[in-house]
Amino acid sequence: MATAARQPRVREIDFRRPSKFSREQVRRIEVAHENFCQSAGSRLSAELRAELQLAVRGTDQLPYSVVMAEEAPRNALAIELGIVELETEIVFILDFPLVHLVVARLLGGTGDSATALGRTSLTEIEIAVARRMVNSMVERLSATWQDLAGVTLEVRSIHTSPLTVQVVSPSEPALLLDLSAQLDGHASTITLVVPHASVEPVLDRFVQGHYGAVQADDATRSAMLAAVGRVDLEVSAEVGAVSMPLERVLALRPGDLVNLRRPASKGVVLTVEGRPAYVATPGRNGNVRAVQVRGEWSKGR
Repeated sequence: MATAARQPRVREIDFRRPSKFSREQVRRIEVAHENFCQSAGSRLSAELRAELQLAVRGTDQLPYSVVMAEEAPRNALAIELGIVELETEIVFILDFPLVHLVVARLLGGTGDSATALGRTSLTEIEIAVARRMVNSMVERLSATWQDLAGVTLEVRSIHTSPLTVQVVSPSEPALLLDLSAQLDGHASTITLVVPHASVEPVLDRFVQGHYGAVQADDATRSAMLAAVGRVDLEVSAEVGAVSMPLERVLALRPGDLVNLRRPASKGVVLTVEGRPAYVATPGRNGNVRAVQVRGEWSKGR
């Protein structure tokens, strides 16, 4: 019997798209930077006196050289950011149209006065002015990374072309995070380039943060209690509460009775900073008023 020729098994592999970051890690990074977009957008909108809208547009994984040569905007301000705790670098890239608009705003102009949107260069003065925006954004970005992985970011250097920034080897896999920016009716791009080697020591924290907080041990609880245990809080005893129209409040006179809709047998509610915490029985302790805690408060008690 003739044996049928075995067909070769061919699997297509795209070496341009290495997958060093897992789906869970990428999702965690996206969620964290969505929060960054909200905080940074609000802060910069106040500084620029104009609404700046930031949003996460998408992610991709490519070799570092491909990202910088083909994916990142050619005419852009590239900021080399150092991860202080790891002594590694990532790259933050701002498209020139966005930089020109921001510079015009910071110099007292408006979106209509930003006539240099088509320019492909920046003067030394414009770079110096743009540093204010860079510092504001990096400050919010550093806070995001502190929550994300327990690390902080700082500005190492600023370049006027992404092609001149070399923080890792050209073949190193990198995560490309694209953000959209809307200012004065113009759309621009912000790009964050995260090489795998730069964040490899803390990658496990990305997934850990996504699934919830770490269970605290006794030492952690003791340290937390020592840090916040002496913070002053306002504690008050509330006999009862009732909602009344304003006209009834203004009509109250001495001797009027107000039904608090809480039976005396239920005692009082002990509140902490205005939030109900315990149920207590009113009484005296010597010559002063006091309450004795019965138990924790729950709705209906």
